[in-house]
Amino acid sequence: MAKVESVFENTPLDSSQEKADAQSLMQGQIEYLYKNKTLGIWSNILLAGVLIVFFWLHFPAKKVSLLIWFGLVVTLSLVRYLMGKSFKPKRQYTQQELTSWANRHVFFTTLLSTIWGLTGIVFFPNDLAHLGLLIFILFSVLLSAIPTLAASRIAYYFQIIVTLVPTTLLLFLSKDMGHDLFALSVIVMAGTLVLVSGYIYSLLFELQNAQIALQALADTDQLTGIANRRHFDRKFKVEWRRAMREQTPISLLLIDVDHFKKYNDTYGHQAGDRCLQQIAKALESVSHRPADLASRYGGEEFAVLLPVTSQENAAMLAERLRKKIESLKIEHSKSEFGIVTISVGVSCCKPVWDFTGNTPDEEQKVTFPAMLLTASDNALYVSKEQGRNQISEQGCGDQKMSKVLQKQKEENIPIA
Repeated sequence: MAKVESVFENTPLDSSQEKADAQSLMQGQIEYLYKNKTLGIWSNILLAGVLIVFFWLHFPAKKVSLLIWFGLVVTLSLVRYLMGKSFKPKRQYTQQELTSWANRHVFFTTLLSTIWGLTGIVFFPNDLAHLGLLIFILFSVLLSAIPTLAASRIAYYFQIIVTLVPTTLLLFLSKDMGHDLFALSVIVMAGTLVLVSGYIYSLLFELQNAQIALQALADTDQLTGIANRRHFDRKFKVEWRRAMREQTPISLLLIDVDHFKKYNDTYGHQAGDRCLQQIAKALESVSHRPADLASRYGGEEFAVLLPVTSQENAAMLAERLRKKIESLKIEHSKSEFGIVTISVGVSCCKPVWDFTGNTPDEEQKVTFPAMLLTASDNALYVSKEQGRNQISEQGCGDQKMSKVLQKQKEENIPIA
């Protein structure tokens, strides 16, 4: 079986964000393959039906073989259809899962191509009319399989070989001028198909590069160079679903630069921009795992998403980040610390979706994404209210602390 050689495998990816963008686009690519599966499936069945109709009287001794062959084509086409139905576009698949789905598509299309190639051996016609029909059908099958290029160029070239080589060899072995001309025609058309498919593949390659570049541009904060709020929101949804599916914790750090408005007013907006850029670099240096995401949440606020991370480990990372910003020693005369500092809110959730409880309390075993955001925001509020330049933690869904904070907010306690 030909190895899946996706367009993305030839695309140079320089960052984890670009890899994530490529994976997202690859999912869309595989989704397109299965979403448009009906065309390839019904075209195979239709072409097989046409061949049966015209070959039925030409091969009276092979009617059983024709029926068996037709049954194989129909069965494989339906199996491929049902397999495509099990692909869930709304689910976020991993790189390995996407490769597995691509492999399945390649496997079934290559198996169908092999069966079509055997047609030239089992039902090789001697008259030129039926021979021309057979060659036309074989090329039609290959044209309907062109979407395979999105999954693997090598696989598609292999399908061209297994579909056309058996018939071409028999044409040459017939030692007849008419058959030789047909064989040469098949070779010329096959070469043309290879060139055209190679051109289509190169266009796909360039298109994927452009899509990845545009996706990275749309997901990157232009000032700091890290992920923007749009990217964070999308990534948060994906990681929340994965955490719920795999029952793993997910942590979030919300970070606010202390007295940043005063810093801007004192040193100017250009200095403020440089300050945010330095903080963004510090965020990236601390959250270095591929799954972690450091982003600019808005203004002087940042967020770090930490999948598969306990609250204890998230708090340790938050403290490391706080010390990292302190060590930059960015002068801030309007701060009580004399330098730029940050306040951090830490929270962790383990997504739960369970309505099976027998009591009202048990029935509320549901954790929503907003609860993690609210808990981190509340913890950040505490850090700032208690003097800034520190980290605070809140458990996901901790209502008691939320009520205290709400009361403080209602009393208009200034914290900015």
